[in-house]
Amino acid sequence: MTSLTEFSLAEAIAVLTRAPATLDALLRGLPDVWVLGNEGRTKDGNETWSAFDIVGHLIVGERTDWMPRARIILEKGEARVFDPFDRLLRQKRK
Repeated sequence: MTSLTEFSLAEAIAVLTRAPATLDALLRGLPDVWVLGNEGRTKDGNETWSAFDIVGHLIVGERTDWMPRARIILEKGEARVFDPFDRLLRQKRK
């Protein structure tokens, strides 16, 4: 078992492979107000995200952004900060 500050690929895979089924179990069949609702705007004016938005962000990131980020880690190391990822902006460009 590793500490929370140490990375273990096997443990990461164990968590990540459960994520789709976990999210499905938590969200499927809930009323729209629970899935689509958000809390409005934050103090700095940004809109909050609904559960639907968050799952969409995870899906788009998985399909389009994970390879560029893996490439950055392999080429530049773990210290380089990732470029911001905005799934809504990506959708507008398509």
